[in-house]
Parts: sequence; structure tokens; C-alpha cells
Amino acid sequence: MRPWWRLAAASVAVAGGLAALATGHAIARTAARAAAARAARTAAAYLAIVTPPSSDTGAASYDLVRLLVQSRGLGRLPGWAGRIEVYQGTAPLIRAADAPLSSDAFTELREREATRELDGAMVAPLKDRDDWDVVGAVAVRPAPAEPLLAGWNVVLIVLLALAGALALEGTRPAVLACGAVVTMVGLVAYLEAVQGQRDATDRWLGQTGLLLEEAAARFPVRVWPPLDRLARLAPGSELAVADSGPTEVRRVTIAGVPRAEIRVRLGFDRWVVLRDFAGDANAGGWLVATMGLAALGSLGALLLGWIERSRTRPRALRETLAAWGFLAPATLHLVAFSFGPMLFAVYLALHRWSPIEPARPFVGLANFVTVASDPLVWISLRNTILYTLHVPVAMAMALGMALLLRRRSRATRLARTVYFLPYVSSAVAIALVWQWMYHPDFGLLNYLIGLVGIPPVDWLGDPRTALLAVMLVSIWVQVGYQMVVFQAGLQGIPRDYLDAALVDGADAWRRFWRVTFPLLRPVTLFVLVTGIITSFQVFTLVYVLTDGGPLHATDVLVYRIYQMAWEFLQFGPASALALLLFALLFAATWIQFRLLGRQVQYG
Repeated sequence: MRPWWRLAAASVAVAGGLAALATGHAIARTAARAAAARAARTAAAYLAIVTPPSSDTGAASYDLVRLLVQSRGLGRLPGWAGRIEVYQGTAPLIRAADAPLSSDAFTELREREATRELDGAMVAPLKDRDDWDVVGAVAVRPAPAEPLLAGWNVVLIVLLALAGALALEGTRPAVLACGAVVTMVGLVAYLEAVQGQRDATDRWLGQTGLLLEEAAARFPVRVWPPLDRLARLAPGSELAVADSGPTEVRRVTIAGVPRAEIRVRLGFDRWVVLRDFAGDANAGGWLVATMGLAALGSLGALLLGWIERSRTRPRALRETLAAWGFLAPATLHLVAFSFGPMLFAVYLALHRWSPIEPARPFVGLANFVTVASDPLVWISLRNTILYTLHVPVAMAMALGMALLLRRRSRATRLARTVYFLPYVSSAVAIALVWQWMYHPDFGLLNYLIGLVGIPPVDWLGDPRTALLAVMLVSIWVQVGYQMVVFQAGLQGIPRDYLDAALVDGADAWRRFWRVTFPLLRPVTLFVLVTGIITSFQVFTLVYVLTDGGPLHATDVLVYRIYQMAWEFLQFGPASALALLLFALLFAATWIQFRLLGRQVQYG
């Protein structure tokens, strides 16, 4: 092979590896900046607690001399990691020779009262004692990070370049070697991201613990510092009274949520525990991202190898590339809107995931156990199976209508169009119309049965009739579509078979049962499978007509998934139930194909 092909393959593989390593590096740097921002806010809260008010300008202002002393004490605090600076207005207090804070930055801090990044440091506003006005700022620089291309990363990039050049051969050993290097690169990038998040959490907990000790030391010896006041140093975290214990950062699990905690001694026999969410617990997506990016480069190298080997057959190469070019949009659509959501559902099913909680720990099969032990899930499964019984009824009606409307006349075409219209109409509009027809007081159905002396029926409000009412609407919607499919199948049956049966003396029933119906087996299988899949996915009719009631009489699987996810915010169990529904439909479809899927030849 030409050398430039090997160079191109090595470059593509290296690009994928660099993207993976850069992703892990960026996650670690983002965590370090977030920890520095939290440390700046914590230091600002600490200064507000320990600095006494000014005796000249009022209780809301700080005593400038004591603020200077406390600020310089922060800069010399043993165990404090990272460079810190405190500003009174725009003037630096710890290092007076440093450049002052710009007036524009100080104005922005006063207007937005939010932490921002400035010249590589995270700057938090320092508010007055009344927490009303911004009078200064606290800047904390993130912990320094190693360069991206340093240490083992350089070795991995070299190995990846060699593996990419070797991947041009397309042999099994070359592919295995490339896969091994890709795995190492993805894991190294993932571990850097996890370790960066872990170090950032530990650093913030350690710094906050130091400030808690310093703040408690400012209170009288026998006065317990009020926790609500000390909690201002750690907003969004848990601060509680605790027993004595080790003072290093530990990882614990509380109510299924991973936490990082540190015990702080505030005085003689006075301890508190500071707990924060362990950010490295949400690391599953990072592994997928780093592995995927590293694999993309190697896949590109393998593709280049295939193109190089196919250059001797230019016609086949052009045809293959053209075919994949036409398939690419549909493939990307499937990846983005089918395979991607399916993989995300698998991730949700294995984690405790909620949009209102930052903790998303891995829980394994716990969500599946929760679903299996929920009685409402079994009720919805029973209702779904009962609802599916309308499918053969609708199929029988559709086949009968297809046989009756086989003639090609204007009246039959009009009738087919009328029967097909419900299928292409809005499901919400159909449900609203039928909701009016089912109304117990002035509905059309009760009016019609009232003409023959039958008392009114609460079709949607009675648990005994609600599911049946939904099934009737579904039959009305589906029968027109199934009729059209059956008519297409009837038109595909050769007329010679029916004529031969007629010559043999078969009547209309025997011709249908012995000739027409067996030859409709593929169409019947298609209608049955699609009907069952559609019935297991029913949602709109139930949501509009009954909202799952009354007394869960119409609570079906998809509606149960919707309630778990969007009403109860239990996305983990909802995703687990969705995967179980997928497995159930797959098994039911496979069984139907095994039992009914024999091919029919028309001769």
C-alpha cells in the first residue's frame, strides 16, 4: 500500500484518540472550575460570617481592617489548595501589588450577583452583611492540570497511530490490535474524567471543612454555632450534627444515592458531617462518550483500508459508495431517533434518574424489580392483553368488508374511502368525538339505545364498560386500514385458482375457506402482527377518553410508562417497563412468525 494511505489511516485513528482524551480532559477541567467556583462562594460566605460590622458606616458594612485580616488569614490557611484573592470593591486585599479588579467586571458582579470566570479564576460576589449589596469579590483559581499530551497519553497516541496504520491490512490480528488500543485510550480518558471529578469534590469538601472549623472558632467556647448560619458556607449540601469519626473524605451511599462526606470538629466533642453529591457517580455516559470517540477514529482507519483494497475494482467501489450514500440519511435518522433513544432507555433503566435530582447512581436491576413488584403494572398488563382481543375482531370485520367491496364501482370506491378516513384522522379529534358520543346524559349512543327502552349507560365512567368502549373506538379506527390491506391481498390471488375450484363444484364458502383464506396467510400475518403491536402501544385514546380510569380499568402499559416518567418522575422504572414491553412485543412477534410465517407460493 502507498505510504500516504498509511499516514492518512494513522492520522484518522489519532484524531479519534485525541478527541476521546480531550473529552476526558475537558470533563476534569470543568469539574475543577466548578470546584473553584464553589470554593469562591464558600469563602465569600465565610467572610460574611466572621467579619464584624463597621462601627462607622453601619451594621451592613464590614470593618475594613478586620476584613483585611480575615482575607489574609484565608490566603495562609493550612491545607487550603489553590490561589485565592479577596477584593474590597476593586482593590485586592491579600496581594496588594496585584492588579485590581476591573470596573466592568465589578459592575457585572453587582448587576448579576453570580459567579463568573475572569482571567482563569472563578470570581464570586462578596455581599454585605445584610446580603443586599455586592461590596467586593472573591477569586479562586482552579487547581492546575497536566497538559493533554503528557505522560502515558503520548504513548497511547503513538500506539494508536501504529494501530491505525496496521488497520489498513484489514486482517483479524490488525483489527484486534486496533480494538485493544482503542479500549485503552477510551478507558484512560474515562478514568481522567472520573478522577478529575473525584478530586474536585474532595478538594471542595476539604476546603469547606477548614472554613467551618475556622468559623466555629470565632464563637464563644461554650456556645454551639448555629447550623443554619454555618450552612451558608455549603449551599446545596447537607450539614448535620454527627458523632466523632475520621476526618478524611469518604464515599457513602445513603438511600441509594452515592455521597461524599467529611466530618468536621467544631470544638470539644462537637462534630458535624458535611455531605455532598459524589459527582463521579454519574460517570456511565462519560465512558460511552470516550469509547465512542476513540472507536470512531479506528473505524475511519478501517474504512480507508477497505477503500484502498477496493481500488482494484472501481465499479464495485463506486456502486458500494453510492449505495451507502443513499442509505446514509436513513441510517443517521435511525441512529438519532431510534437506536440512540433505545440506548438511552437502557441507561435510564440501570440508573436512578430524575430531572429534579443531581444524583443518578447505577442501581443495576433494581428498577426491574420495582416494576415487577408494582401491582399497577400487572393490572396494566392485564388490561393491555384484554384490549388486544379487539384485533381479531377488527380483522374479521375488515376481511368481510374487503370481500363485500371487491367490485370496482363508484359506490364501492366511495365506501372504501369513507371507511378508511378514520385511520388517517387525528386520534385526539376522534377521541373527543367519541367522548361526546359516550356521554351518559346527552351522548348519541345512549340516545339510540334509549329509543328501544334501554336505560342510559355510563360507558366511560363504569369500570365494567370503559375498556370495552375504548376497544370499540379502536375497531372503528383500524378496520378501514385493515380492509385496504386485505383488498390488496385479494387482488394478488390468481383468478385461476378460484376458477379451478368453481369447476370442481366448490361453493362460495369452500372457495373462500379452501382457496382464498390460505392464500391470504402472509397478509393475515402482517395485519395480525401490526395490529397487536399497535394495540400494545395504545396511549392517545386512553389518555383522552378515560385518563386510565375509572379505578385503573383502562390503565394500559404505555399509559403506565407515561405516568411513571412524567407524573411521578420515575424515569428509571419507566424505562425498565418500556424495555420489558419491547421484549414482550418481540417475543409475541417471533411466536407469530414461527406459527404463521410459512411462505405461500402462488405458482
